[in-house]
Amino acid sequence: MAGDPIDKGRLMWIGKTTVPLTFVHTSDLAAYLAAAVDAEADNGERIDIGWDRPVSMREMADLMGNRAGKKIKVWAVPSAVARAAGAVAGRFMPLVKDMAAMFGWFDSGRYVADPHRQEQLFGPVPTVEDALARYTDELGTAQHR
Repeated sequence: MAGDPIDKGRLMWIGKTTVPLTFVHTSDLAAYLAAAVDAEADNGERIDIGWDRPVSMREMADLMGNRAGKKIKVWAVPSAVARAAGAVAGRFMPLVKDMAAMFGWFDSGRYVADPHRQEQLFGPVPTVEDALARYTDELGTAQHR
């Protein structure tokens, strides 16, 4: 959200910045999706996908900043504000209400994957440090294009 956090020196978030969540690098997710076609999994089996552990947005900003050699702040819209905006705007734009509910769920701390089955099917689970290093490097490369 809100552009390149390395370039801008900030990560934007809605909700609590200290709640650990499971994230996944988009290119990793695409690779898992392609590999799932041939995976030895049961039809309809749920496979959690994510990094080796959940991280908070504050930890993510610190790790990315360390990699980029730059301080990255986290700017957050409080979840109460998002819920209030979602209630009002949701009457006209249902997506806004859905987004507010999603960030409320993130605040609950239950958005945590168990990557055990992911590792069985697709190999070693990316560490937080590896995934954020790749993402940070990609952002840096994009700046120089």
